[in-house]
Amino acid sequence: MEGERLVLSSDNRTLTVMNVTRGDAGAYQCEVRNPVSTNRSEPSNGHMVTLSLFPEILPKPTVTPNQTLVLENRTLTLTCNGSPSADTVLWFRDGASLVPSERLGLSPDNRTLTVPNVIRGDAGAYQCEVGNPVSTNRSEPSNITVAYGPDSAKIDQSGSITLGSPLTLTCVADSVPAPSYRWVLNGTDAKETGSSLTINSITQDHQGMYMCQAHNPVTNLTASASVDVRLSESGTRKCPTWGRGTAGAGARCRGSQGWVWGGAQGTLG
Repeated sequence: MEGERLVLSSDNRTLTVMNVTRGDAGAYQCEVRNPVSTNRSEPSNGHMVTLSLFPEILPKPTVTPNQTLVLENRTLTLTCNGSPSADTVLWFRDGASLVPSERLGLSPDNRTLTVPNVIRGDAGAYQCEVGNPVSTNRSEPSNITVAYGPDSAKIDQSGSITLGSPLTLTCVADSVPAPSYRWVLNGTDAKETGSSLTINSITQDHQGMYMCQAHNPVTNLTASASVDVRLSESGTRKCPTWGRGTAGAGARCRGSQGWVWGGAQGTLG
């Protein structure tokens, strides 16, 4: 007997099993005795009792790692940790079911998910779901971020390019995580580390070659873009506003007090 888990009635004819566990499953028999004989019930006499256990209510599984930053083109591996009694294991990204493919592999028990050559679209919230005939339970999301870029950079301009006017140059570079920035004017560090360089009032000293560098500390990639702003000596004074043109395109104004907005060049370093 196992203490309080197995209880017999006063005449020993009734056996009660408390807090049933998997180990309690099996064939039960009773034996009767008197001073001259002993006899035990046999399965063939219909006295065998078989105890069957329903599957457990599955606890919530967990996905490890619970969040991670993976480099583009590297391999992502996630593991579903849960009850070994689960009959099914399913995977989801952003709520949509995942199935094995050339880009997505599952271990034989479905508990390990592998994504080789990770692309930007693989970022998202990953979950696994375990199930058996009586319950299902889904993990909390594991948030996966794909680090990439910058592949290129460009400089956008806002404000009219005239003497005394304010001018803001903005370095645009697609990158995860966000890049750090460095601005250079005519080969000299402009001591600006934000994505935008602002000139409150344009003077002749502000003409020259402007370059921005965007650096991703995780991918270790650096992209740069440059634009040449020069004072013009003839023509009209007002310059057009620089938009998001293609690399090599530029706007030029002419006037004794105007500016030349040179072509933007983007390079990957």
